[in-house]
Amino acid sequence: MRKLFILKLLLPLYFIFLWSVTGCYSQKVKPTYFEKYRSLADSLSKEYGIPVGVILSVAYLESGSGTSLAAKKLNNHFGIVGDCKYGISKHKSKYKYYSTVQESYIGFCNLVKNRKFYESLLGNEEERIWFKKIAASGYAADAIKWSNACIEICKKIFE
Repeated sequence: MRKLFILKLLLPLYFIFLWSVTGCYSQKVKPTYFEKYRSLADSLSKEYGIPVGVILSVAYLESGSGTSLAAKKLNNHFGIVGDCKYGISKHKSKYKYYSTVQESYIGFCNLVKNRKFYESLLGNEEERIWFKKIAASGYAADAIKWSNACIEICKKIFE
């Protein structure tokens, strides 16, 4: 009698467990921020000579992995200041509006390209140097903290 009671109790729990485990594997996994924007960053890296890790790390940090208001409402993944085009975005902000995320990525690459250090770093794949130069050029309020955060994010990309 006791065995029957335990069997009646455990059998449904077993099937619930089995269903939940197999159900998790069958669901589509949402791509990470890095997977979603890697090909865009790769193509821009080739075009501008900025390491892909730099592009993705800065975008990830500045946009909160694509979840910040500027990223969602303005397609601005880099925290670039400018005209938010209120008539289009219906959002008041100090951050620049881009019609697409791709435009935001291009905007960042152009911003870096126009910095004094850019020419001297072309061909250099050392992300740490790029982060430090970008931060020191006025991009970040706290250059050391920002650079270190980008370095840690960059490590995640290539794990």
